[in-house]
Amino acid sequence: MATKLLADRPARSTGQNGAGIYRNGSLPFPNIVSSDPEVAALLDRVLPMVETWREHLTVSIGRATELTGLKDTQIRYFEELYRQERDTSTPAGATRSYSLADLRRLAVFAELLKQGYRPAQAAEVVRSCAHLIDRGATRNIADVLRREGDAITDGFLLSRLASQVIFAAQLELRERAPKAGITAMFVVEQVIDPASTADVTRIGRELAADARDMLVALDRATIVGEQSESGDSLWSDDESSIVLFYSRESWSVPLPDNTAFCCYRPPSAPETTVVFAVQQVESEIIPPALNVALPARAHLLDWMVRMCRIIFPEFRQATHAHGYRYRSDGYRLAHTRDALNRLMQRMRSLIFGDDADASMACLLLPNDLYKPSHLSILAHAGYSEEIARRVRLSLSGEGEGLSGRAFLTREPFLTRDAAHDERVYGAQHEDCKVALAVPLLSHWDTYPFGVLYLASRRPASPLLSETAFVALVFSNILSELLGRWWLTRLRRKHDTLLHDYVTEYIRWFNGMDLHGPEFEEGVEQIEHIWERAAAMSEAGSGRAVVERMSRQYVTLAVLDIDRCRSYHDRGDEPFLLAAQRHVQKAVEQILPGVRGYWFKNDHTLLVLDGCSLDEAVVLIRRIASRVQMVPVVIAGRSERTTITISAALKTLSYQELYDLSHHDRDVLKSSLISIIDTLYEQTHGWERTIRVFQNGVWENVS
Repeated sequence: MATKLLADRPARSTGQNGAGIYRNGSLPFPNIVSSDPEVAALLDRVLPMVETWREHLTVSIGRATELTGLKDTQIRYFEELYRQERDTSTPAGATRSYSLADLRRLAVFAELLKQGYRPAQAAEVVRSCAHLIDRGATRNIADVLRREGDAITDGFLLSRLASQVIFAAQLELRERAPKAGITAMFVVEQVIDPASTADVTRIGRELAADARDMLVALDRATIVGEQSESGDSLWSDDESSIVLFYSRESWSVPLPDNTAFCCYRPPSAPETTVVFAVQQVESEIIPPALNVALPARAHLLDWMVRMCRIIFPEFRQATHAHGYRYRSDGYRLAHTRDALNRLMQRMRSLIFGDDADASMACLLLPNDLYKPSHLSILAHAGYSEEIARRVRLSLSGEGEGLSGRAFLTREPFLTRDAAHDERVYGAQHEDCKVALAVPLLSHWDTYPFGVLYLASRRPASPLLSETAFVALVFSNILSELLGRWWLTRLRRKHDTLLHDYVTEYIRWFNGMDLHGPEFEEGVEQIEHIWERAAAMSEAGSGRAVVERMSRQYVTLAVLDIDRCRSYHDRGDEPFLLAAQRHVQKAVEQILPGVRGYWFKNDHTLLVLDGCSLDEAVVLIRRIASRVQMVPVVIAGRSERTTITISAALKTLSYQELYDLSHHDRDVLKSSLISIIDTLYEQTHGWERTIRVFQNGVWENVS
């Protein structure tokens, strides 16, 4: 080995002036330079291991022998050779404590002994490389950045997955306890069988008192005690903010006195238990075990917890060099308002300099991104708080003020004669002479995220074109900051919609294919009617039975939403989902108890048992009238959209239905699918039309 060969070279080591060093008549030792590749490799191998000993700082000689693999006599011999300083107040022979720096040197000393060095030589190598050893393991910035980048990604996903688990569990709990709110979640890798509420409470309190080495998610507002702003502020911003937390050390989670606990065991990971801390009122009872009744929500909870368990180890590993880590599941405006106010103050000082006290800077936000009606001040410098809260710039017409115009046109506006410029809102009251409004542009199909407004009462203020360009670039940075909050707000709004309409979304997916799950359920209902017809036929024989079955009818109707693909209305939910809900409400209004089976996204099958063709036509006309008369309501959209439907009907007597196949169910199902497909095809190319099959031909009846 290169290092061993270095040690075996002519016995001479050099001091600071290059002279040979001899100690106690012993052999001279080589000077191992820091650039030696073998020494560097040795340090890279040993020192990272020593970093894991941080929690054993200042250990006894017994613990030092366990960590380094050295005997206590070897450690004491090393101390004599290396001449480590002892505490003079410690009696001779007493066992001293060893710090992390000592352990680093001892670990390198032990590794050198394993490689065949004599103790004296190994001690000298440690001495000559002490400055490298004491520095600890070499950290590469690229590795740190790469690892931190992964941690950010994992934390981003994990915090949002945890918030989804809390949100879904809270909705399930509120069906039993309407005022219950989950304040914390602990995911532990152990089986907890809640025998009683008292047992779960005891376990939950223990977890909260010592939350270490587990996934913890907290409702920030409840734990920190943050209060929502009053209702006259720009945004209520009262959405909870879930914070993900992890530490290898012991931390306590402060919980309100009225906290109850319940457990959830995911079916896919029965060895894992999720413990929820729930804030309750006295009259409500929180069950010790969370049993999810809604199948779609149960599947969602199970899947989300499973994803948390998959990602959590990577997130935990990233905390190796830190005591703890946390990630928020979004951006609350309340957390950044003070920072933005300070930012406006600094920007005013930078742009207007000595005239800053006679100038104003503010950040205005729209009340909505899709259908904004006005702008309000979010953060400001130079305005009184009372005035800032009252400002509402209308966005009707060309927009009110420079800010309204800049917002609607997505273009900056600059005026150096604000006192006489009618476009400047409140210029006379503010007595401003120059003003600039810059939109915070978004690059998506929405309005800007807001407007940056600057103004001064001094005409000589340096609001030059070059300064305006600086503000334009700075506004682009602000647009990203506010865009993150907007995205969080939109996501949470959509989260609420998804969880509220979980059953409808599942049905929507089931009805997307031509022969999907919803379609199959409709065919099964017709098969049940066929079973009754078969029972009637088998119960008797002769002409009387045939005549009776020929006078009982089932009408199959397929409704089609006209031109549904041409609608692209913006809103918080898909248009087709809202249109399906609208048609289904009309069906329930006219035909209580009749369910529509959706297929191909915009078609629904109605099975009208006991209805003749004429009766069915009357009912379908009433449904079509109801659909057209009442506009569709789309969540998040103020405008209403009117839709129409077309329909195709075919009536079968019980005898005709039974004659499709007397015994072969596969033939029966194939025949029914063929009939429904024909009805589906007959709705194409028509609008507001009802087509019926009678006398062997298809006819329009409206």
